Amino acid sequence: MKKILFSLITALAFTPALTMAYILPTRTILQKTSENAGSGIYAIEQEVQFSNGEETLSVKETWLIDSDRTMRLTVTGGKDLANSFKLQFLYNGGQKWSLINNNKKSEKVPEDFLEKYLNFRNPEIFASTLAQLKMIPASAFQKKPIGKTGADFKHEPEPWVRYSRTGGVVNYALGVATPVDQEQNSPGIWIEQDQFVIRKLRLPSQVEMSANNYNQFARGLFYPRARTIRWGNNSVTIRLISASARPQTAVSLFQPSSLDSNLKWDGINALPAKDVITEFYTRFR
Repeated sequence: MKKILFSLITALAFTPALTMAYILPTRTILQKTSENAGSGIYAIEQEVQFSNGEETLSVKETWLIDSDRTMRLTVTGGKDLANSFKLQFLYNGGQKWSLINNNKKSEKVPEDFLEKYLNFRNPEIFASTLAQLKMIPASAFQKKPIGKTGADFKHEPEPWVRYSRTGGVVNYALGVATPVDQEQNSPGIWIEQDQFVIRKLRLPSQVEMSANNYNQFARGLFYPRARTIRWGNNSVTIRLISASARPQTAVSLFQPSSLDSNLKWDGINALPAKDVITEFYTRFR
């Protein structure tokens, strides 16, 4: 009995070291996650629900996506807003384009633009973005020297990567854990250990996005069917309607000259959810 107890204690004592030894390098984690963003052009349709007290308003988003930097978004309301609310944005080369009174307007893509995180196909750009957000160091994506293998192999743990459970699964959490005495949560990204998909994201601005119920679609795309975005006292839910591949000829729709609809905000002016909708589409889209 004493031998069994001693063996159990010894095993538990070494568990943390063994756990750390099996955490993959940041470079590998980001490469595998980028591979799940698919290839080519996709059309994504989703329903976005805004709640304000007892009222819930839904709008439909239609995305055309070529990469984290090249996208097109059209937002339409239900039948009550059909003629009075419509938004169209184009994202290209770090700029967000729209049409106002038939004049093209260009502005910098918002810092809290969330959609790019699900569409990083280049792991180096992915890593550079996370480094800018202070989640990982700038050197995290560099190739490590090839060391010995087998019994002599020594894993060098990366202090900015740890195991963390969220959404009911084990994730690689990239970013420094929030100290107990810190008022604001530290920024970070949680990538599922098994599927290499993003399950949670927290930006320096304290905006949080959770993503669940991933499915695989054409050309290797993994996309969540359910998402929640929280900031302050606000919460918005997103439900995926469809995800499908599009021919390469659709690339012409990523040019500012292809914009064909002026921004229409009038339909939400009298709605209790007006401020939440306006902030969402100016700050996160």
